[in-house]
Amino acid sequence: MERGKFVVIDGLDGVGKGVFLNEFIQEAKKEGKRVFDVHEFWEKNNHHPDHKEIIGNFDIVITSEPTFSGVGRYIREELISRNGRDYSPQAVADAYALDRRILYEGVILPALENGINIFQSRSLSTTIVYQRQSALDRGEEFSVEEILAIPGNTFCMKHPMDFLIVPTIKDAEEAIRRVSEREKDDNCIFENLEFQLRIKAHYESEEFRKIFENAGVNVTYLNAGKSLESSKEQAREFYRINLKKK
Repeated sequence: MERGKFVVIDGLDGVGKGVFLNEFIQEAKKEGKRVFDVHEFWEKNNHHPDHKEIIGNFDIVITSEPTFSGVGRYIREELISRNGRDYSPQAVADAYALDRRILYEGVILPALENGINIFQSRSLSTTIVYQRQSALDRGEEFSVEEILAIPGNTFCMKHPMDFLIVPTIKDAEEAIRRVSEREKDDNCIFENLEFQLRIKAHYESEEFRKIFENAGVNVTYLNAGKSLESSKEQAREFYRINLKKK
């Protein structure tokens, strides 16, 4: 059986990751593919679905990091929430790595091995940018090598994503404006213009791209700053070239 494809979309808060992801889902449904959105399962359960319930019943799985279960829920509700408590970038990165490893072991890898495609928002790429910049903001050094040496991250780099899509936008203020206008509020410490301006250069750097390309990942930058329809068309084109059933 042909292995499934693992696609991660990552970038600034509010840049439009959801637009690209939703377009992939719509294109998949047009092909008659069965989509399992893990978020709907997480809303009802504080654990991941059993991969045995997915395999044979679905063709696409939608996930995100941090998850909304177990460690991931704790990350969202405690470690990166605006609660006045200060957790070190190392502590946050450690928690993300564990959450990631659990998701890989329980859902992602079994699905991929059975020919199921994974479409995911955020992953290890986020930790490399966010926790590294968080350390710099504290006057500390938290190198890429140190981040990748965290056991959960080391494991995940042995099973790299196939595609990393990074939507970019020239004006970070526009991305933050989009965040302020959306209905959901993640209450996240990172959703502010100053921080987003600082991480923008990380995502667009050659160093960032090389980390993943050296691991065999296809890194693609898409322009999310033109218009909504332009973003959708870029997503459809990417899907047709890389994900559409041959």
